[in-house]
Amino acid sequence: MRDDQPYTPGGASVSDRPNILILMTDEQNVHMSSVYGHPFVKTPNMQRLADRGVVMDAAYCNSPTCVASRASLMTSRYPSQIGVYDLSSMLSSEQPTWAHIFNAAGYETVLCGKMHFVGPDQRHGFTKRLVEDCHGDGMHHGVPNWDAIPRRGKTNITRIEQAGRAGRNSRHDYDCTVRDEAVRYLEEYAKGGSDKPFVLCASFIAPHFPLVVPEKYFNMYYPDHADLPMHPEPIDHPMYHRLRYVFGLDQHIDPDAVRRCRAAYYGLITFVDELIGDVLDALERTRLAENTFIIFTSDHGEMLGERGLWWKSALLDHSARVPMIFSFPGRLPENERRSGVISNIDLAPTMCEIAGIPVPDFFEGQSAVALLEGETGGWKDEALVEYLAHGAIHPQAALRKGRYKLIYSMHERSQLYDLEADPYELRDLAHEARYAPVARAMERELLGRWPAERIDREVRESQRMRRILHAGLQKPDNDEPQN
Repeated sequence: MRDDQPYTPGGASVSDRPNILILMTDEQNVHMSSVYGHPFVKTPNMQRLADRGVVMDAAYCNSPTCVASRASLMTSRYPSQIGVYDLSSMLSSEQPTWAHIFNAAGYETVLCGKMHFVGPDQRHGFTKRLVEDCHGDGMHHGVPNWDAIPRRGKTNITRIEQAGRAGRNSRHDYDCTVRDEAVRYLEEYAKGGSDKPFVLCASFIAPHFPLVVPEKYFNMYYPDHADLPMHPEPIDHPMYHRLRYVFGLDQHIDPDAVRRCRAAYYGLITFVDELIGDVLDALERTRLAENTFIIFTSDHGEMLGERGLWWKSALLDHSARVPMIFSFPGRLPENERRSGVISNIDLAPTMCEIAGIPVPDFFEGQSAVALLEGETGGWKDEALVEYLAHGAIHPQAALRKGRYKLIYSMHERSQLYDLEADPYELRDLAHEARYAPVARAMERELLGRWPAERIDREVRESQRMRRILHAGLQKPDNDEPQN
């Protein structure tokens, strides 16, 4: 454990430590909410949290793909450190998560909804699971193969053209069940259901594909607010050419299909925002809100047609940046924003400090409590994002430090963006003479702490072994993207 004294709110004992509520969405583009300045997407409950808390303006996931991102969040370690690279990677049951840490400290840890654990261990430390994962054991995903020629996607254009419509499917029912069970848990807890403080993670699948949404929400945005991407032009770089090829996105897409998809995506954001509002209402109705630390985040973003890309898997901000809000009545400031760079790997240490639990020395993240309270000195102001999954052929990573972001792809040219001057990443500065020293320094720093060549060997060996395993289990073995 670290030597620094743990933060204990008000000198609280174990019995009256704060509760923690994590509200998590899936594939939510940071730009698509009132909190982050969108002109028409309705997110009144995100706004409600923002008005009562602290909004992070530069928050990132640690891998823009579900399984790796969530495993990193749970362990406060990078995907390459825990061997969780892609959609078919299992998190080892020998790997401690923050759920184990909080259990040992006397908390009740409760998972309600998606965490996309792969394999038979569907808890990874949670003492209760209220709703099973929407993906089951996750063993249906194919294994990427970096040693083979990338395969061209066959169905992705069809998925876009068949989406973007009003309707109802099992995923909407799943999210409603997550809402219902989270509310039920809070109500039963308030009646004396447990003598332990809780960490409740309510994790929804919206606004993830397929982009089908109940009619009420679709009609909020279609046709009047069914727009097109701001910057649809593809980036001339091998990593994006390859991703477009593998996803089958280098074909013509009907503009009306794009408009319908974007309208449905906006509708899904409003749909899940309402479900989150129901959970917040229950928290207030039961008076648990007075002693509950709330975190809102997502596992990654969604390109939604920007730069000719859809889904995630890119290290651009539309895919790698996430919304993040913290709220704790009477303990943290309200209606404030922080520009410091942060990532989901920092959530577990922050939770530990808020709860008065020593931060384990194997956590890679940093507690953000001081930053949330307004103390910027000592904050690392950086995020490392990895991508080691389908659509890549070697390790890729992004390093965000302050205003600059370097995107690295092994054996290919790096990119550099000044996100203060160029928030939509339209001007690559890496090979402009004025910025070349910045790009070189950031690349040296990245490779000094992120051993790309070793990671490349480890990922390829993991893929080889898993292909053998999947062949024996008669599971799919391909590099077909599954988003």
